[in-house]
Amino acid sequence: MTIRTMTLGLAIAALGTTAFAFDMGGLKTKVLYGLEGPSQARDISNKVLGDTALSEEGIAELAGRNLRTRFWTINDKGIVPIHDHANRPAVFTVLSGQIYEYTSTAEDRVLHDTGGLALEEGELAHWWLNESEETVHLIAFDVYAPNNASTEVAPVPAGIDVKLPDDQGVEHALLGAVNIGTHFGDGTGEGWVLSTYRTTIEPGGNFASFTAPGEPIQSFVWEGEVTEYSVSDPKVLATRSGSTVAGGAQAWWENTGDVPAVIYFGVVEPASEVEGVERVGPLAHGSHGG
Repeated sequence: MTIRTMTLGLAIAALGTTAFAFDMGGLKTKVLYGLEGPSQARDISNKVLGDTALSEEGIAELAGRNLRTRFWTINDKGIVPIHDHANRPAVFTVLSGQIYEYTSTAEDRVLHDTGGLALEEGELAHWWLNESEETVHLIAFDVYAPNNASTEVAPVPAGIDVKLPDDQGVEHALLGAVNIGTHFGDGTGEGWVLSTYRTTIEPGGNFASFTAPGEPIQSFVWEGEVTEYSVSDPKVLATRSGSTVAGGAQAWWENTGDVPAVIYFGVVEPASEVEGVERVGPLAHGSHGG
């Protein structure tokens, strides 16, 4: 997928702290990769907004795996329990609030402010804690293996054309990408990346993105609303909703509201598409190498 990248003034912050200890009295815990953390969730929820079988997109290297989008809500004192990402590379972006991440790859816990980015790749375990009184929202894209997923690979879908307008009133940027092949290291996902982008469309503006055959894309509207035009009838995507464009289709988005629309995109695309593309801001914690 070729996406034009523009500069976006997005604040991405990661602040270490020496206050690593957390009183787990009364909580059940377990240890993964040398990190102890709560084994049960507390005051959190997530909603699946997209789930695409990559074998149906003709991606043989990722047969049996899906691209998924989830919207997370973590309330005051909420806990995302300890887990690992050995079989599930992921990209998280903090949409609102601030949250601590405890990870086996960092000496100190990491404070993610609004706009913070975490790339979950390689051998690590982590868990999340909201110590504030403010609800935290995250958008997460991952590549995972559903139970009983088919490994039969369909042909790469034929392209489906949609007449695309010129971009106008748009700021668009790559936030981060996980190299799936490097993450697994056994040939799985070789040559593919999981990327996340942030796009702001001014009222009356358009953003046109070509979804190439075999490169599915999932979207999530965080602010405002847009109308999505693809092979199906136009549909309005309201705040906190999303969609999937796959099967070789093209799509474009128009801000039909009266405030700027902010969209996050998760894409499985060839690694060559992000080589040399400047990313907005630093990684939230550079120790999460694959």
